[in-house]
Amino acid sequence: MKQTMVAFKKFSLKSLVEQFGQSFKRFPVAMLLTLLLGCFLIYLVHGGSLGEKKDFFFVFYPATGAVLAIALSLITEDFKNRYLGVALQVVAHVLWVVASIYLSGFDRFSTPQMIAVSATVAAMSLAVFVACFFRRHQDVEFWNFSVRTVVALGLAGAIGGILTLGLNALVESLKMLFGIHISDKAFGDIAAVCMTMLAPALFMNLIPKGEDKHMNTVVEFSSFAKGVAQYLFIPLLALYMITLYVYAAKIVFQWMLPVGGVSYMVSASMLMMVLLIYLTYPIQHHEGNRVFKRITHWLPVIMLPLLALMTVAIWRRLSDYGITVSRLYLLVFNLWCYAVCLWLIFTRNKRIWIIPASFAVILLLISVGPQSISSVTLYSLKNEAREAFTASGLTQFPLSGDQYEKWLQSVDKKTASAIDSKLDYIQDFFRYESVKDLVGKDVVLGRIAKMDDENIKGNGYEYYSNWKMMNKMDIPAGAHSVEWIDMGDDCLADVKGEVMTVVLKTDNGNKQTFELNIKMLVARDQEKCQDQSPDPLVLQNGESVFVVNHFTLTVDDNKEVNSLNLEGLLFCR
Repeated sequence: MKQTMVAFKKFSLKSLVEQFGQSFKRFPVAMLLTLLLGCFLIYLVHGGSLGEKKDFFFVFYPATGAVLAIALSLITEDFKNRYLGVALQVVAHVLWVVASIYLSGFDRFSTPQMIAVSATVAAMSLAVFVACFFRRHQDVEFWNFSVRTVVALGLAGAIGGILTLGLNALVESLKMLFGIHISDKAFGDIAAVCMTMLAPALFMNLIPKGEDKHMNTVVEFSSFAKGVAQYLFIPLLALYMITLYVYAAKIVFQWMLPVGGVSYMVSASMLMMVLLIYLTYPIQHHEGNRVFKRITHWLPVIMLPLLALMTVAIWRRLSDYGITVSRLYLLVFNLWCYAVCLWLIFTRNKRIWIIPASFAVILLLISVGPQSISSVTLYSLKNEAREAFTASGLTQFPLSGDQYEKWLQSVDKKTASAIDSKLDYIQDFFRYESVKDLVGKDVVLGRIAKMDDENIKGNGYEYYSNWKMMNKMDIPAGAHSVEWIDMGDDCLADVKGEVMTVVLKTDNGNKQTFELNIKMLVARDQEKCQDQSPDPLVLQNGESVFVVNHFTLTVDDNKEVNSLNLEGLLFCR
């Protein structure tokens, strides 16, 4: 905090330039990347574009690369061998550039890709606070550095935000008071300069350095902060734990398994406990505070039975409904919580740097690569579906819509419900590309009610849609007029099985009737056609031709069409 106060006491144009230069000297790569990001955002604000994929790269890489550069600079500035530090930074940035180029090749991220990217960026962000202490194992230095860095981040963000709002208000005032014409793009320019150039530069300048970076003096905890911890934070955590212990007693008394929702309450209690131990770390090293020290010492012990309750709840969900990505993440988090509690118990709440460090490493391991939870889940679910198909004598894949419907009718309801829900989960979570080797585009998934022992639970509504399906087409032979049709739910006249009869009304009052198969729309659902343009959907009735450009279809639990909207060109012969 001393460094921050000195920086503001010497605040002037000259000192501002000097501080900017110091940030550039300490974090040259990060500063260049933030400047590049700000310039490119200004370029985009003024209508510039290099193409969607290149635009993504020039926003994603500078933003995330700057975080990586800060972490690498903090690590390598303590290296005795300067060349080793430079080599490490070059190799890391080359790898991240390659990864960013690879990610730029996708038109749209799947959920597992979003998880992997988010986990990697989160790990890099945590590295800013932890990485430079990986050899020292000194909690006091880590605590002082991390707290002051978080304060610096909040302060830089607040100053950047205030500058943005203040300058935008000034521009608006000039327009209103003097009638000066200023383009609305100026607001975007101001935000880009303040939030992606000035604020990051200020943050990097305020990151502790030199002796301040490795300060090992335990700071005095203010009486106000101590009161907040003792009289607000601890009682709230106690209420959570008491509630969970009472619920555990109810489970034992009634001899029943816990519901899945208890896992989230245990997780919240665990995070509150870790945060309390971390934030109040100085109190545990000052004389006195005996009661508080005892409370924080016994908290990990008290948490262990609650983690066991969470384990049972997760096991029940896995055994009843099978694996999903979220359940496996929750299971790994549960195991990590056990390790953290045991670590705190045996170290007496010391070496707390290992908590964020281990979280970052584990998050990377389970989110990125072939061993990730997403990959394991996908392999397991597809293997279950394939085994169920082959057990019924099916060997040729992908299955057509008719083949899939016949298979559903040939097996028991529980098997049909389980496999249908698994394939629907794969399609929703991993995208259709991950399941296309098992079922064709015309297969309608997720329309079977889920079985829970003897109870049947509905899925709600299945929603299918696609926009702008019409690219280039030839005018149908003999067409003498064309009209744009946009029909709401009232276009649906009748539904018999998979066949829908739709009636389109023209501006002059004429009606045109077409028959449309549900599977024709399902096969063109945007989730199944997101990586390529769908085949044109052309309806004919002998008299007219209707080319669909956009549709929305909603089907309920009972396989009944709830709503249908069609939009496109009607050619009349």
